Amino acid sequence: MTDHPVTWGAFVPQGWKRELAGLGPAEAWATAQHVARTAERAGYDHLWVYDHVETVPVREATHCFEAYTMLAALSQVTARAGLGQMVTCVGYRNVGLLAKQAACLDVFSGGRAILGIGAGWYAEEYAAYGYRFPSAGERLALLEDAAAVIPRLWTEPAVSFEGRAVRFVDAHCDPKPLQRPRPPVWIGGGGERVTLRIAARHADATNWQVGLEAFRHKSAVLARHCEEVGRDPASVMRTHAPDCRLFDTETDLRRWLDGPGGGHLWGRVPPAEYARDNLVGTPERVAEQVQGYLDAGCRAFVLWFRDYPATESLERFMAEVVPALRR
Repeated sequence: MTDHPVTWGAFVPQGWKRELAGLGPAEAWATAQHVARTAERAGYDHLWVYDHVETVPVREATHCFEAYTMLAALSQVTARAGLGQMVTCVGYRNVGLLAKQAACLDVFSGGRAILGIGAGWYAEEYAAYGYRFPSAGERLALLEDAAAVIPRLWTEPAVSFEGRAVRFVDAHCDPKPLQRPRPPVWIGGGGERVTLRIAARHADATNWQVGLEAFRHKSAVLARHCEEVGRDPASVMRTHAPDCRLFDTETDLRRWLDGPGGGHLWGRVPPAEYARDNLVGTPERVAEQVQGYLDAGCRAFVLWFRDYPATESLERFMAEVVPALRR
């Protein structure tokens, strides 16, 4: 049985959700660095970026910094926090190159890399950049091959591998990561028949961005897959990556939810449902929500703060919400 400590993560603004629109490139990068340093000072254990190259919910000609170059740069302006991607689209890079990029990030950061990987989903982005958008089955086969072979590339002198989607012949991946035995692998996605079974075989952690009841349900499905493959379900850490924004009063929350900038970024979720499934509200309300996930077995949170590029909610969460929790 593995007892995972509870850890706290924050996304760093990179522009994917248009939070850097209106800034010049240098100012946008300075803002990202400021938020990263502020989060580390506030006590966050890990910092994250998305692996996307164009903005959502609409494609717009504005900044969206690339994940791995951004993390490499952040490794030089931070000192302690882990550095991860939520999550790498496994089809955007050759799998061997991805293993090398993550290993180099671990060296550059002094042993702080986290590898998040997923099957990929954003068909419009694939098309814009000239990637073929494979079937779900092909994307999942690539995800499983990557999850199986990348740890080997990090730990073995040379690797030969014949998977369903990738092939290696006496491949070298150097430098090796500094972390021992290797950087952790998080698998994002909640598909219950295939993705969670891949996670049961290969993941150190899973990530789902779902409401509490769905989190409990997926935890049970993951546990069944783990038992079927002979793995202790407790050895797979479960994590959550919701939106977060703190308000002084419930009235302030309702005003925001009903306003043009409130609710789900894509605008498809009713305000009450969005507020139920994301950490938005007063510190007391948000602490109660977080406690529900902790009680359900969640052991890491990665928070996207809806008031970015401001850092008010980011700082208040660590100062007011975390101390109110029962561990």
